[in-house]
Amino acid sequence: MPRAGGFFAAHGPRPDSRSARHAGPGQVAIRDAREADLEQIAAIWNHEILCTDATTDTEPRDQVAQSEWLARHTESYPAIVVVAAEDVVAYGSLSPYQPRRAFARTVEDSVYVKRGRRGAGLGSLILAELIRRAGVLGHHSMLARITAKNAASLRLHERHGFYRVGVERESAFKLGRWHDVTIMQRRLDGIRWT
Repeated sequence: MPRAGGFFAAHGPRPDSRSARHAGPGQVAIRDAREADLEQIAAIWNHEILCTDATTDTEPRDQVAQSEWLARHTESYPAIVVVAAEDVVAYGSLSPYQPRRAFARTVEDSVYVKRGRRGAGLGSLILAELIRRAGVLGHHSMLARITAKNAASLRLHERHGFYRVGVERESAFKLGRWHDVTIMQRRLDGIRWT
């Protein structure tokens, strides 16, 4: 994956954290997630929960759970979407890695792309923006916990400068089988943010 901001360096200016990048017909824009996006985010998320091992979560989210999820994503832990017209085609977020104060500047990322829209660089767009925002917000390190068989997500994170730092052996049970979980990490210091 390109270095942080690599997508934006090649495709134009970076968006402000509060506004969408304007896009013409057939293009996409990236912006903060809104309450109006939650039904579409839930559709993407719930498919992954029910049908894949891309997440180790097992409980689908209803409207109340989605609203609570968005409320937890404050300015320090943003949730963002990629939209094509009004269609949410990908989303991602930063979350606290651990609740303890010592881990306050370490975040965990999540990236999901709608079925039928994968392979078009949308996951890369989301992850590059999350890395950029994490740096601007003063976070020091990003981690991703990825089921070990999720080759696409592992490659995505490697292309964006994440390294494999560990494997939790058979730590998650979902869809009738045990899953290893790969831990990937990227430090954010030493990067100039504009």
